[in-house]
Amino acid sequence: MIEFLRRIIRFAVVIVVGFIGLVMALILTFSTIIAIAFLLVISRLRGKPFEAKEYWMARRSGRKSMPTQGSLSSKDVTDVESRDIR
Repeated sequence: MIEFLRRIIRFAVVIVVGFIGLVMALILTFSTIIAIAFLLVISRLRGKPFEAKEYWMARRSGRKSMPTQGSLSSKDVTDVESRDIR
């Protein structure tokens, strides 16, 4: 009888944790939908079309690019094959 109660409690805990995960996933989904709708409304008010590709390109252009010259250039990197030494 005690084993049966333990299984019921475990089952209930799994169901509760699953339900909490489902609620969290729904909150994430709806907040993402609201954020995209907000971006669409703002872009329409400005008269510009909202495209995800343009948005990410604009965000990337503001970042600093990694320097190609310096102490870590690609010609300083050597490909080495490692083997187990016994």
